[in-house]
Amino acid sequence: MTDDSQSDGAAGDERLFAATSGTLTELQYDPTSDKELATVIVQAVADQTGTETYRESPLHDYIDIDAIETLLFGTQPDQSIGSASQKITFRYRNIIVTVRADGVIQLSGTNSSRARKN
Repeated sequence: MTDDSQSDGAAGDERLFAATSGTLTELQYDPTSDKELATVIVQAVADQTGTETYRESPLHDYIDIDAIETLLFGTQPDQSIGSASQKITFRYRNIIVTVRADGVIQLSGTNSSRARKN
């Protein structure tokens, strides 16, 4: 995964996403379901890190999850979903989270998260 932004700050962000240790898990999110995107992400990260969800740092401290939902899935639950090439990637609890417009959520490890586990 790479950060394709062209801003001056992109060089600093490049380190955030460059050192991944591969995809840990991939799951399908349905924006028309009753489950909130934030809940799905927090639970998936908790499962991967072996922590309990109530001990997780609030996801909204890392990213505006409502903005992700609007950008990728639209404002109405039954709106058509964009192509898989539209995605947002961010770091949450030493896990790289990628949310694609087709509803796929990928969790990837970082070399630093791997070092902490071993």
